[in-house]
Amino acid sequence: MDLRGQTQIGIAPVTCDDFPAMPAAAEPLMQYLIVVRGGIPGTMYRLAKGCSTLGRALENTCQLSEGTISRRHASIAIDGQGAAWITDLGSSNGTFVEGRRLTPHAPLRVRDGNRIQVGSTTLLKFVTLDSCEEGFQREMYERAVRDQLTGLYNRGYFLNQVGALADRNAPSGLGLAVLLADIDRFKLINDTHGHDAGDRVLRKVAAILRDSTRSEDLVARYGGEEFVLALPIGSAAHALERAERIRASLAASPLAIDGGAIPVTVSLGLAFRPAGAVVELVELIKAADRALYEAKRTGRNRVVCAKASPSRPAAKTESVDGFFPVLAG
Repeated sequence: MDLRGQTQIGIAPVTCDDFPAMPAAAEPLMQYLIVVRGGIPGTMYRLAKGCSTLGRALENTCQLSEGTISRRHASIAIDGQGAAWITDLGSSNGTFVEGRRLTPHAPLRVRDGNRIQVGSTTLLKFVTLDSCEEGFQREMYERAVRDQLTGLYNRGYFLNQVGALADRNAPSGLGLAVLLADIDRFKLINDTHGHDAGDRVLRKVAAILRDSTRSEDLVARYGGEEFVLALPIGSAAHALERAERIRASLAASPLAIDGGAIPVTVSLGLAFRPAGAVVELVELIKAADRALYEAKRTGRNRVVCAKASPSRPAAKTESVDGFFPVLAG
């Protein structure tokens, strides 16, 4: 009971629980095709509103390099309600959803989780992801394609992507140079200074290679102390200049350790394929590997360029029968 002049007002603390919960704004969902088999598992292709196309040709939204996939194989359209419809575009080897072959040019609704096969071996999964799920998928993909020690791409990613890199740049008249770089006397570094020092050398070389390349180049750790680079470039001479700059940059950057320094040099083998040349990429890599062996044999810390056989046109080069050595300065 209140007495006149002695009224007391009690104030209770107010918490967030005292207010009605406001509905959270719906998070936009994103639709993807994720590679399950064929190519690099985990590769993500985001599907834009409207129509996306799948096939081997460069102009496709989702370019898939497997040989049994047609140049324009299939399309996926997202309608105004966010539903996805897949259409086989008359492909040679068919498009399959959950094992069922599609009738050409007849759209079929695809749902979250459906598996889509294009060609003989490539299997994709259609998924709808929120931002958290997308981040997780991307992290898993990065772990699959990156070398954990150096952060560069790994050998599998390089071999999967180098063909598409060459194809993208050929219409601009650019050929492809492949460089194989091997750290000189790496075993001696490990034996003398320990494996921690060896790991630091690998990371240092990787950092310099990364800084020495452009966004359109492809650089990867090929295995052990060996690295590989693919450079879209106009001529072998220009590629040779790039390789020599990389070699010189590494030679000028010893690794500081325990008050001293470890000299770090690399030997490089270079092979070049002009735009439009008929040379399998595997042969180009083999030619670079033979040139690398020659660089090691003739003294290390140098660049050796594989020389095309003069008896055949450059556009039909298939083998390497000589070398152009570039000696260390």
